[in-house]
Amino acid sequence: MSYSNSYFHYHTISFLGKKTLSFAAMVCLLLLLSVTVRGEGRPVFHTDIGNRESMQVGVARVDITPEAPIRLAGYGSRQGESEGVLQRLEAKALAFGSDRQGPSLLITVDLIGIPGHITTALRNRLKKKAGIQPEQLTIAASHTHSGPEIGTLLNHFGEPLPVDQLGRIVRYLDGLTDDLEEVALAALQNRSTSFVAWGQGQVEFAVNRRLIEDGRWVGFGVVPEGPVDHTMPLLRITDPEGNIRALLINYACHGTTLGPDVNKVHGDWMGEAQRIIEERHPGAMAMVAIGAGADANPEPRLELEHTTRHGKEIADEVDRLLNTPLEPLSVPPTGNYQEIELPYAEVPTINDLIDQAAGDGAKGYYARLALERMARGESIPSSLTYPVQTWTFGNDLAMVLMAGEVVADYSLRLKKELDAERLWVTAYANDVPSYISSRRIIREGGYEVESSMYSYDNPSPFSEEIEELIINAIHELLPPSFASQQAINQPAVVRGPAGGAILTLNAESGRAIGPEIEYMPEWRAFGWFTADDRVEWDVEVNRRGRYEVSMEWSVSDEEAGKPFVFQVGEEQIRGTVERTGSWEDFKTTVIGTIQLDEGAQKMTFKPGSYFEEGALLDLRALHLTPVE
Repeated sequence: MSYSNSYFHYHTISFLGKKTLSFAAMVCLLLLLSVTVRGEGRPVFHTDIGNRESMQVGVARVDITPEAPIRLAGYGSRQGESEGVLQRLEAKALAFGSDRQGPSLLITVDLIGIPGHITTALRNRLKKKAGIQPEQLTIAASHTHSGPEIGTLLNHFGEPLPVDQLGRIVRYLDGLTDDLEEVALAALQNRSTSFVAWGQGQVEFAVNRRLIEDGRWVGFGVVPEGPVDHTMPLLRITDPEGNIRALLINYACHGTTLGPDVNKVHGDWMGEAQRIIEERHPGAMAMVAIGAGADANPEPRLELEHTTRHGKEIADEVDRLLNTPLEPLSVPPTGNYQEIELPYAEVPTINDLIDQAAGDGAKGYYARLALERMARGESIPSSLTYPVQTWTFGNDLAMVLMAGEVVADYSLRLKKELDAERLWVTAYANDVPSYISSRRIIREGGYEVESSMYSYDNPSPFSEEIEELIINAIHELLPPSFASQQAINQPAVVRGPAGGAILTLNAESGRAIGPEIEYMPEWRAFGWFTADDRVEWDVEVNRRGRYEVSMEWSVSDEEAGKPFVFQVGEEQIRGTVERTGSWEDFKTTVIGTIQLDEGAQKMTFKPGSYFEEGALLDLRALHLTPVE
């Protein structure tokens, strides 16, 4: 990153213009400016004056604390409605950009999640009233487990809630939509000239919570060696005088400092972090979003004082970052949005549901609900519609905004495949339909993979292929300029998943053979694919049978039309490379079916005939789906 060399506070520059100081005095003053003052008044911080460009930014907040008792979300073992308020909850909004540019809105809510139907309703309202495009609005939840139930985890209680309690939840959600519209419009109205900058720090209190023995989940615990993302990105909004208007931070950790024994409203460590930051920076609005920390808990936990301890750790890191040069952002965000289908591992039969319905807890309760739906003629879904969103601030920052409870594997992988120095990953955004487990975690099993799915009203665990589907969608939404230039093609044995999951042959794991073919990290694909080139994969197939093969590729219209072959042993699929529109536009389509034996085998993709000039295609992946 390139940083400004001018870090003086505006008032200090004014002072230096009026007085003549000795060299020694100037040195002392510079040293004083390099630390944060926590006494009276506003802390001194680096302002990155440099050659910054301003941006229109608005800030606003609204109280969303439930005023009456209400069931709290997150712990199924809680009995009865809330018994008071320890800390009030808020929704806060940032509006970026002028009307001419097309404004964007980022809203944070001190809730366990945001239901997708509320996001959709708010998008519809704001498009009608303010011209906000759907991809330019995002809502991120703090995931506090001491906030009101929002209707997404009703199965978690394992039994129907009383009608009066359900009525209070519905009434709260109805008012929440109005509150979010209010804070969004207020932020748009509040826009003024501002400077936006960002940086990344690190906080250590998140710890992996999945205990694994012999490759399988055995329970919750403290696993210091487990995967976790400790980065803490910070977005700072200042006015032309250098005063902080807003601070947005993001950290990948569950909001479970308080346990189920606390049946009072509280923002958890996220709420304490906001409170402490605002106390230290009077006039600033603090906002907290959550990264991919669905498999991480705060440590220590279960005491009210621990929320303050973790909040202080966040606030301390914020202050440290404010005394370092931050990277300026000169243009408002550009949003991209896509909905993809995430397949379940299986769809339960009527007999399966009858057997499950005899059980207790969320799984049994889900089965009883599913049977009632089937009796009304409804079907059990085979997939979940999942929203993926990205925001890019020019070429300086990419925000990945993922729905649901996303595990750390996703952010850790994205930071390898994308430029980690320009990447911000937020989870619990726009919807909270379930945990979003990785391939590794699905194979390990456990709460996030299995029992939680029934709490979220899903029929079964996900198929292992969801990781590739989500990662591919994120890559498609982001400009290639954000790809990591360190990404490499590393041939490795591809091990086919058990059951009915898809077997994916990525370019990353294939072996390029030939004089011209190259792996292109910015596209995650093989390019310069001439008549003498081919790709080979070593594959361990776990399930014998027939597979439907889909190809993911791009090609210019001028080069399209050349034949190709996909071969496994004596089996072949032959086809012709169809147009995708350009080398930049990737497409996925079925190219045929093929019979596979169980065990180790080599799979090859190559041209179907010789050609003198041009290229065959850019090949990103082949996806093999078992055919029943």
